[in-house]
Amino acid sequence: MNLKEFSEKFANKIGGDYNEYDDNHSIFIVPLPDERFQTVIAKLVNHEKYNRKAVQVTSKVCRVTENIDYATLLEASKDFVHTNFIVEDDFLKVDTSIFLEHTDDKLIEEAIKEVAYTADEWEFKITGQDNF
Repeated sequence: MNLKEFSEKFANKIGGDYNEYDDNHSIFIVPLPDERFQTVIAKLVNHEKYNRKAVQVTSKVCRVTENIDYATLLEASKDFVHTNFIVEDDFLKVDTSIFLEHTDDKLIEEAIKEVAYTADEWEFKITGQDNF
């Protein structure tokens, strides 16, 4: 997968922006309703557990120091299609990973959008702000 080529096309398609971190990382600024934006990172990784190439998509929700009802988060996860919640580097994040052999550009686009919308929704529910 050529992440740079995909990122340019996707950012143009959604009216957003992206920055190429390196050949394996892209940072998207995804426009959302009500003039909100969400930063989403897509990176190509070797999934250590399965030793297969994957695209991992993440977005920050808030610091884990926020008053977070984890039971509510886990219950809400049952309604997600691609995404789930993770805690990484002292942040609550929305995350998804897809094996490259089972994906195409359209599925990755859907995953990025779902990560952006879900992270923004829960960021607002938890903090009442638009920080990330």
